[in-house]
Amino acid sequence: MSAPQQVARVAVPVNQVSRARDIRTVLFRVLALHLLVAAAKLIYGFATGAISMVADGIHSLMDSSSNVVGLLGTAIAARPPDPGHPYGHRKFEVIAALGITFLLFLACYEVLTGAVERLMNSQRPRVTAASFAIMIVTILINTFVTIYEQRRGRALGSPILVADSLHTRSDIYASMAVLAGLAGVALGRPLFDPLAALVVVGLIARAGYRIVTSSLDVLADASVYSPQEIASAAMQVPGVIDCHDVRTRGMPDHVHLDFHLTVASDTPTSESHAIAHRVIEMIQRRFPGIQDVTPHVEPPGADERVDHPVKAGAGTRS
Repeated sequence: MSAPQQVARVAVPVNQVSRARDIRTVLFRVLALHLLVAAAKLIYGFATGAISMVADGIHSLMDSSSNVVGLLGTAIAARPPDPGHPYGHRKFEVIAALGITFLLFLACYEVLTGAVERLMNSQRPRVTAASFAIMIVTILINTFVTIYEQRRGRALGSPILVADSLHTRSDIYASMAVLAGLAGVALGRPLFDPLAALVVVGLIARAGYRIVTSSLDVLADASVYSPQEIASAAMQVPGVIDCHDVRTRGMPDHVHLDFHLTVASDTPTSESHAIAHRVIEMIQRRFPGIQDVTPHVEPPGADERVDHPVKAGAGTRS
């Protein structure tokens, strides 16, 4: 072999249509539960004048809206690769997750303005046993939704389901704060109601920040796996002299990898390609999330800019 060779890209076939259908099924189920929870909080909150319940109902309504965004996002993400998008459309799913974040911050604004207004006028809401019952039941429903959606999100490798589960988890904490606020009102402390609403704002903002940071990592093509780990796996294959210029990007369940392999200069081209494919098999066994691999095979000295990952010390996504 006298010149660098690029081995044909190898991708693991994934049934994206089936995956997208499963994600949509989860989102439809969760949407129905979110609408039920939101309706209960909003109707009773307006009826009793409890701003914290209304705020929490808006939060739950944002959960429902995020499911709609998710349904649109996964429909686009399920499209197969095309000439204009050779790496597929999976990033649209991440963009949809950022849409959820926008809705989270919108909910923050709605809750904040309502809480400030209540702090200024000190209006006392009407708290009944039904108020506590509704909040407890909705907390149980949201707990189920969070666990179900997170498990399915991890099983399907869907960032939008995981992001939405974090959104729903913040709703649980918010509802607990509302319960505490209602208890304070029942004990003669009406300011507990708007204060509980302010706690909801903080929890929503925290959930939004977590979604933004994880989504931006994918959009900015942050490294997914350590270059040292990839190179170490490649070097275990007989015939490999060096592995360098390792780059990974994408989502945890759908990672794109490219790297350079150095083999002996007298290695026949056919054997060089066979070595590259053995390296690919080795790497994909060790890192199941790597779905698309492009190796570049070259003789010693072909790349004067060899930057072995051990020496470079490149970082990975945290």
